[in-house]
Formats: sequence, C-alpha cells, structure tokens
Amino acid sequence: MRRRTALFAALLAALPLAAGCGIQGSDVVEAGGAPTVVVQPVPESRMLLYFLGPHGEPMPVSRDTDITFVPVPERTASEGGPGADDASASSEGVGLGFESDDDPPHGSAPATMKVLAALLAGPGGAEFQAGITTELPQSRELIRVESELAGGIRLRTPFAARELSRGAVVQLVCTAAHAVDRSGTLPVTVEGPDGVLPATTCEAAAR
Repeated sequence: MRRRTALFAALLAALPLAAGCGIQGSDVVEAGGAPTVVVQPVPESRMLLYFLGPHGEPMPVSRDTDITFVPVPERTASEGGPGADDASASSEGVGLGFESDDDPPHGSAPATMKVLAALLAGPGGAEFQAGITTELPQSRELIRVESELAGGIRLRTPFAARELSRGAVVQLVCTAAHAVDRSGTLPVTVEGPDGVLPATTCEAAAR
C-alpha cells in the first residue's frame, strides 16, 4: 500500500509534464461530486474520464481528445453489412478507434461516444501503476448515446447493466454527464441487454 501511495503521488507530480513523455496530456482534475486533486479548468479540447483511485474513489482524469489507443471494432458503418444503417446513425462512420481527424462537436452523441470509448479502453500505463483502475468490462462495441425527452441522456451498453458494480456505474454516469454538459449535472440512464438502471446524476451516483 505504501508503494502504491508513493506511485500515486509521483504520478500527480508528473502530470503537468505528461504530454512530453508520451502520455497524452493526462491530468487528474476536480469535477462533479467526486473527491479529487485540483487541475482546472478542463477545456473543450480535452475529455474528462472517470476512473477509480487507489481506494476505490471516483477519480476524474482529463486527456487530449486525440486518443489513439482505444480499440477499433472489426466493422464500421462504412464497411456495410448487417446493422450498417444503425451504426451510421450512431457513430457517423467513425469506429471505436475514432481515427478521423475531424472532432465532432462537444456534447453531441458522436463526441460522447468517443469519450466513452476512451473510458472503456481503461487507464494508461502510468495511471494504472499509480493505482488508478477501472471496474468497467472491456468491449469492442460502442456504447450508444440517446437524448431523453424529459431531459438527460440514456446509455445503451453492449454489456449487462445490472451486473455493473457501483464504481462502474459512477464511471459511466459521470463520464457521460460531463461529456454532454461541462456542469456534469444531467441525469443519466444506463440500459443494457439485461435491463435498465434508475436514472441518476453524477453527484448522486458518487455519494
């Protein structure tokens, strides 16, 4: 535990220099209802990903939007085949790797899907060594993002929603809420093949 705490402290000290060391501008930030270390503000050129800290606490990490290490699916909408029309409507031809240089507008469904794809890819090497983890399952499929008529957003996950741990739900809800609105206050509903979870906000989920 002492070694992991020391590694975590070392990571925080190194974060301002991360961009020069091959880590894509990763910073631990203060946002929403989660207890964090302060790095403000988070500009629109960066995404906010919620991982878990050494003791299981929500840990927001900001990264440059040009993430290159997220997995690419076997098929995208541009390749055609079954479900191509649905994929085109949700991802606009951009696969899970988001190899296009054109960033979708902040807060749009494609932009939020891009952020969630980076979240599913998990923490980077230095972050993982410092004790930053994830409880989300890996997936080669996109999490679909839909607007709710009553306000808020709905996440349709390719994996079971009811089997997610509390920490995993916090990661999804807080990351999606801040991707859509910088205030992070919108309610988020998580729905999977096994059912739907009650709508919640980032602050409520992180309590």
